[in-house]
Amino acid sequence: MNTIKLPKNSIDYFKSNQDKIFESGNLAEGPWNEKLSKEIESIANSKKAICVNSNGSGLVALLLIYKEYYGRSEVMIQSNTMYGVKTITKTAGYKLANIIDCQIETLMPSFEDIKKSINNYKGDIKKLVILLSDIGGIINPDILKIAKICKDKNIILIEDSAHTFGSTLNGKFAGTFGDAGVYSYYSTKAIFAGEGGIVVTNNEEVGNLMKNFIAYDRFNRKMQIGCNIRLPELQALMIFSVVKEHKAIIKNKFKIAEKYIKVCDSLNIKYINQNVNKMNGNYYKFTIISKDKNVSDFLGNVKTTTSKVYDYALGNSKEIPKKHLCLPIWFDLEEKISDQVVNELKSSTKDQ
Repeated sequence: MNTIKLPKNSIDYFKSNQDKIFESGNLAEGPWNEKLSKEIESIANSKKAICVNSNGSGLVALLLIYKEYYGRSEVMIQSNTMYGVKTITKTAGYKLANIIDCQIETLMPSFEDIKKSINNYKGDIKKLVILLSDIGGIINPDILKIAKICKDKNIILIEDSAHTFGSTLNGKFAGTFGDAGVYSYYSTKAIFAGEGGIVVTNNEEVGNLMKNFIAYDRFNRKMQIGCNIRLPELQALMIFSVVKEHKAIIKNKFKIAEKYIKVCDSLNIKYINQNVNKMNGNYYKFTIISKDKNVSDFLGNVKTTTSKVYDYALGNSKEIPKKHLCLPIWFDLEEKISDQVVNELKSSTKDQ
């Protein structure tokens, strides 16, 4: 059920270029890191893109930079996110000021949830960071309003875009709405390459600090903080090989989604639509939601699933793990699996 399949074009591209890395002897800080950075800047329309060895290391680095150079020391995160996001904030030395509620319709905070948390915040607003996670393949639908209130109130907004490389809202690329964003190319993500991440920002000062941070600032020797979170050349090539095929990967996943959409619509099963209201998701997950009752209460026969977005809540949104499930939708999914899902959906609802 958890087979990860790379596109053949990506595999062929990687194989045709890997020997050049070995022949050069340049296994780190070489041309593929630079090529990947430029490719992401072009795709995301971002001024800076910095390669890092994981999404998590990129988020920690950003938090440390905003702490050291911009005086930030408190952070809010959302309830429905990976537990690692919480540990990341502590690792960076931040005080967790609040955990923001999320809504079942998106599995993310609404603008009103964000506004309420900001209004209830009793600390110094100039020390605050809000770290929001895109969930399931879509950008937070309220991100434009959220970014505006953060900017108006001088709050740093960091986007954890681990789920949403390739997704857009109003034609704008994931990770580029706030002050900075971080992508993930971990094995299970929609656009996947084993491991690695990219930090994007339109703030050139932050981008330059990040570029120096990832190698201890050993060349300029001016920063007081830094670490080795560089991306090896072979992994940069691997990510480049996959990223160049990201539109084809998403198109493949959308065809699977269309199959699920058709049966869900016919059975009146609610799901998160990733192509509506100027939103284009990458279908990292195909998520069925139930606002009124636990999803297992009416879809008990659906056994062919993949992992829930998260099966726990960090804050008050404890109903979300019980009120959603995710159907298998990885790249090049076998048709027999999607057919089995469709049959299970029909079987679960025929007697209701």
